[in-house]
Amino acid sequence: MNTKEIKIYSSASIYQQGLPKIFKEMINNIVSSRSLTWQFFLRDFKARYKQSLLGWAWIFLMPIITMGTFLLLNISGVIRIGEIPVPYPIFGLLGFSLWQIFSNGWLVLTSSYTAGGSLITQISFPREALIISALGQIIVDFLIRLFLVLIVYLIYGLSPSVWLLLFPFFVLPLFFLTLGLGFLSTIMQVVFRDTKNFIGVGMDFFLFLMPIMYTIPEKGFLAKFNKYNPIYFLVNTPREIIISGKINYPFEYILSVILTVILVLFGWFIFYIVQPKLSERI
Repeated sequence: MNTKEIKIYSSASIYQQGLPKIFKEMINNIVSSRSLTWQFFLRDFKARYKQSLLGWAWIFLMPIITMGTFLLLNISGVIRIGEIPVPYPIFGLLGFSLWQIFSNGWLVLTSSYTAGGSLITQISFPREALIISALGQIIVDFLIRLFLVLIVYLIYGLSPSVWLLLFPFFVLPLFFLTLGLGFLSTIMQVVFRDTKNFIGVGMDFFLFLMPIMYTIPEKGFLAKFNKYNPIYFLVNTPREIIISGKINYPFEYILSVILTVILVLFGWFIFYIVQPKLSERI
């Protein structure tokens, strides 16, 4: 006799569970789909850059090209990089690598659900596995770029701060921010297929608005804008930990972390309760 439990997902059944049971089921989905998430990750990892001309070299080329662009803008007087405690290649590469967790990660997560295609319509499994496996690709990219930063440190005969050991704890909120926004933008991508394009254009624009590749101005519009910009503090604080071991804006960083926790829980919750409807639109 087959005693295997059969679950039927529907919007009505989810709403009737109540918040405590919903959050318990959300956690169970993540835990139970560990193996599936890993399989999705391996599938995408092997297929990535498979037919591209330069392959994995793009991971190294993008930060180098971006850093060179900002150096030219600084020389031409368009943007002032400002006073930095380390050579610019270290400052720029590290900043761009952290920025890519958010900008490129948000793009990848946004299209991860629709990329599931026929798997979503034909097989029943926790859909969170698709999004979390896509986040794994961003982690791999970041580790490769971080290795490049360490090489540049060696070239200049310098060494990171001893607080480097705490770096994973300070960069974790940035991954959570990306995941929270990814849950929400995934929903938008299913409804409006050009959502990813809007995000891509926005990220290119915000890279110039936020002091990622240059220091924060002391006055003016950019100074006021980034004073209340939690993304800046989540990107810049991990860089400060590696470069100097000091945090210049501890209160702002803590507040940004709190907002991030709220966002990821909210995004995850919304994604969970609407996923039955999303499957109908694929």
